[in-house]
Amino acid sequence: MLRTSFLVFFVLAACGDDSGSDMSSIDAPPGGNIDAPAGSIDAPTGGTFAVTSTAYADNGAIPAAQACANKGGMNLSQQLAIANPPAGTMSFAIVLTDLTIQPNLVHCAIYDVPVTAGGTTTLPTDVDKVYAPPDVPGAHNTNNYGGTRGYAGPCPPNAHMYQFKVYALATATLTGATMTTTKEQVVTIAATNLGTATLTGIFTP
Repeated sequence: MLRTSFLVFFVLAACGDDSGSDMSSIDAPPGGNIDAPAGSIDAPTGGTFAVTSTAYADNGAIPAAQACANKGGMNLSQQLAIANPPAGTMSFAIVLTDLTIQPNLVHCAIYDVPVTAGGTTTLPTDVDKVYAPPDVPGAHNTNNYGGTRGYAGPCPPNAHMYQFKVYALATATLTGATMTTTKEQVVTIAATNLGTATLTGIFTP
């Protein structure tokens, strides 16, 4: 898994191309995940804090279904599975970022994702694109970069690298968050965390 300084998640109202530099080839950034302390109050002990998806492997190709309609996609957030969070984790915040655009473009964020007792926390494919998605009880979506709620998938003019970053938080709800909290504010608030895990992929139109 990769670490950088990062879905998920939801219909893109203004589904135009992302702006950013052209990339004839993309190499995965160096580094690795932060190894979080083993064991969580709500997760099995042992193992490295990690996020995976059935849609693609880390550094893999992001399927068209996850992309915007302008790129032939269905704008579906991918399934995510979060395992082995740090001890004391009570919720997760998850942010999808375009790493190719400088400064990085935050696409969307979902927070207050509850930790599943005794196992892996899983988000389904195509999380409901509303403030409080019924298919992830307790969670909340911010507006995405297109101005609508929830997931906003890749929509670049050329190959771009994207990353889901999962923040393990010691609170059940994001401190001070409301319906007007922005995706950038989620990143700022979640900066104080127990650990992070990342899933990186490349989308080529």
